[in-house]
Amino acid sequence: MTRRENLFQPIHKGIRSMLYELGSRLQTTDFANVDESNRFAEHLKRNLNSSLSSCILCLLRAHSSHEERDIFAKVRVHDQDAIDFVMKEHAEVSRRILGVATTCNEVLKLDSPARRIEVGDRLTLEANDLFANYLTHLNNEEAVLVPIMWERFTDEELRSMRSVFYDHLPLSLFEVWMRWTLPSLNMNELLVLFTGLKASSDPTRWNDWVRMAHETLDLSRLRGLEEEVGLGAG
Repeated sequence: MTRRENLFQPIHKGIRSMLYELGSRLQTTDFANVDESNRFAEHLKRNLNSSLSSCILCLLRAHSSHEERDIFAKVRVHDQDAIDFVMKEHAEVSRRILGVATTCNEVLKLDSPARRIEVGDRLTLEANDLFANYLTHLNNEEAVLVPIMWERFTDEELRSMRSVFYDHLPLSLFEVWMRWTLPSLNMNELLVLFTGLKASSDPTRWNDWVRMAHETLDLSRLRGLEEEVGLGAG
């Protein structure tokens, strides 16, 4: 694996883990059971308009808006067509997210077990379409934008962009993302990430990254980071 900075890979792996787990939970949810299916529907869409919410659909929408503000704006001056392409995909993702949220609301209003099963089946199809679309979008972002970023930006410039991206997140939201992201990375990816974080000229959130590594990683990977990178002061 390249040692160059890749702004998309870590958080995208976290999102993939989120979607894989959510898909597993979705297909085992009994929509005839009011309490069980309501918990799942609320987990999907609660506070959809709040970027501070930890609901799954909220996180997906917030991620897109943060990318557009902190990363796409920097890349646009180098390749407008590439940004237009991924922005079009963002619009489609947003449309599908709102569709799934609408069906969640429909589930929450139903009392009849038979109708809840019927609408739950529709929610499953819509959510699976969203997941498939989103997974394809993540691949496209990496395939299209990473080569442009490696050509046009130095690693130090990419680290600065990453600092802006994560420093804009409230601490509580940063922690939510890291609980998905860090455990999703293999040892080499963690070494690339933390080496770059420690080398950053603006390691504002270094202590938070280290704390989340201690809270989320298994002992083997944590020891590897401590031995290869050092998790003391940046």
